[in-house]
Amino acid sequence: MDLNQLQERMDILLSSSVVSTIAAEITTLAFMHLQSHLKKDAIEGAEMLFTHLPTALTRIENGEQVEAPHPALLDEVKQSPEVSTAMKEIDFVQQQWKNQLPQEEIDFLLIHYTNVLQINKGGN
Repeated sequence: MDLNQLQERMDILLSSSVVSTIAAEITTLAFMHLQSHLKKDAIEGAEMLFTHLPTALTRIENGEQVEAPHPALLDEVKQSPEVSTAMKEIDFVQQQWKNQLPQEEIDFLLIHYTNVLQINKGGN
């Protein structure tokens, strides 16, 4: 997925009122931040993460509750060497959001970010 593909995805989600404008904007910033970290224009396997992120932010904005991921899955993800980098990316999202995300959402984002970082390990 590259920035143009992300923008197309955000346009579709915005036009169908699935995500809010601020959620789409933060998602775009988060994508560019991750591109910079990975030193890649196209991020492999990023579709799930960058669909989940804007919908999650929109749910939080609307006051909807989020269920936690399965504890065993989270425990497995926390063993990854990519966890600290994933948390830095999540911290960037929170800075843009200007609010603390619910722990359940942080856990889901940790799973998604860790997966994307593992797929893209090694840069260009």
